[in-house]
Amino acid sequence: MLSYNLKLALQSFKRAPSLYFLVLLTLSIGVGLLCANLALVSSMAGDPIAEKSDTLFHVSMNTWPGEQPPAEPFHLLRYRDAMQISNSNIAKHSAIFYASGVYARDAQATSLKRFDSNVRATTPGFFALTKAPFAHGSAFAKSSGMEVVIGDELNKKIFAGSNSVGKTLELDGELLTIVGVLKPWFLRPLFYHATEGRAFNLTDDIYVPLETAIDLGWSNHARTSSTVSYKGIEFSRDRNVFYLQAWVQLENSAEQQAFQSYLDGYSQTLQDAGEHPHAIRNELRDVNAWLAQLKIVDQKVLAFTLASVLFLCVCVFNASSLLLSRFHSAKFEVGLRRAIGASNKHLLLQGLTESALLGLIAGVFSLLLSWLFLKLSTEFLPDLANLAVLEPKLLLLGMVLALCTAISSALYPLYRANRYTISAELK
Repeated sequence: MLSYNLKLALQSFKRAPSLYFLVLLTLSIGVGLLCANLALVSSMAGDPIAEKSDTLFHVSMNTWPGEQPPAEPFHLLRYRDAMQISNSNIAKHSAIFYASGVYARDAQATSLKRFDSNVRATTPGFFALTKAPFAHGSAFAKSSGMEVVIGDELNKKIFAGSNSVGKTLELDGELLTIVGVLKPWFLRPLFYHATEGRAFNLTDDIYVPLETAIDLGWSNHARTSSTVSYKGIEFSRDRNVFYLQAWVQLENSAEQQAFQSYLDGYSQTLQDAGEHPHAIRNELRDVNAWLAQLKIVDQKVLAFTLASVLFLCVCVFNASSLLLSRFHSAKFEVGLRRAIGASNKHLLLQGLTESALLGLIAGVFSLLLSWLFLKLSTEFLPDLANLAVLEPKLLLLGMVLALCTAISSALYPLYRANRYTISAELK
């Protein structure tokens, strides 16, 4: 019966190709637009490091020495506050870092072409904490030294993707040896630096030891706050300059409580010394709590997704109207089939087979349209490039949505077709 119903469905498509094309186009646009928006929302609201997101904590402190502290515990730290965190033996891993940028080239190359590169000046714990995937080599072992880890994209640009461990990079005139090369690495969102509108940036091109970057005077390319004036980043260690971010990995609640007490005890010491006059407020937020705090998901995207759902409902209604006109024009055929013995159940199964086939075809077209919508969105909004990704689960969801909407749009027309009396249909 299935092959028979499929044969009837194909014959029905041939008899009214224009009508079925309109139904197919209507459903494909509705499902495709919704899937494109769901892809953006999924990337924005996703858990970027699900296997350990509940053990990674962003550290915010209120060690501001001035009279008017930030409204919340500050997400940026001074050098000495950050070192206090780094020197703790409570956390399994800790990462202290800031964002910078340099021009990079192969020191042995004859060409003077340089590549503008994003830099993460960090302590070695960053790589274990974030589970950075290495293709070649390993992380640097200390927070100082003329060593560097580079990302996959920069390795392709400069070394054509080969194993570049041991080679020398010239970074703003300084020579650093490559000790590690990362595999392609995508984090959506970029949880370790989700502030300053960087949540949807790509991972960094270059990773250098924190002390080395400070000694070389590589300026901070993100937010900084200070109560004093200073000439450059190399003079920031003993001053009230807030520019570092800190993450720690705490395996259980006991470690969390111990680390919280450690931070509070440190703040109390500062307060007792008269170095900051404010109430002690230090906060630890895990990955998802931190992203929620920053309101990473754009409300405009959510609103547009809701509008896409409503638009899909309109598409289903329009497809249902088209199919109703199709079944109405074919009521003589329906009456004839019932007159020679076809039951309402047989007609219903044949109609559902036809709509299911239509849904599968619409699913393929909707996925192509989703890809097209995402491409167009990145053309107009380049910042969405790292988010506009159709993951396998969304491809499956698109097929299921197309199938469900096609069947839903056919239910009322099938009900009406089965309500006709045989005598009226054959008259």
